[in-house]
Amino acid sequence: MTHSVDVTLLGRTLTIRTQDNPEQVLAAAKLVQDKLDELHQLGSAVASDRLLALAALNLAGEILTRQGTQIEGADTLLSALDDVVLQAEGLAKALLR
Repeated sequence: MTHSVDVTLLGRTLTIRTQDNPEQVLAAAKLVQDKLDELHQLGSAVASDRLLALAALNLAGEILTRQGTQIEGADTLLSALDDVVLQAEGLAKALLR
């Protein structure tokens, strides 16, 4: 089902047609606007299109960093599980002797 969602960024209201949950779209718009406000408070006196690009790049960088952390965390967990399996196999073989 397609929804029309009105979001406001940089004082401009945009109507977005989406199949996503409207609350998620509004939450995403709030996240972008929060990032825009943060950049503006840092003294970024740039055109709105550049400010939007900076916000998008900042948010994308944060997502990539989180994904990298999750992947590294998963690799660490898998490595630890492999160690436990090896130890368990070693114990099982020792008991069978």
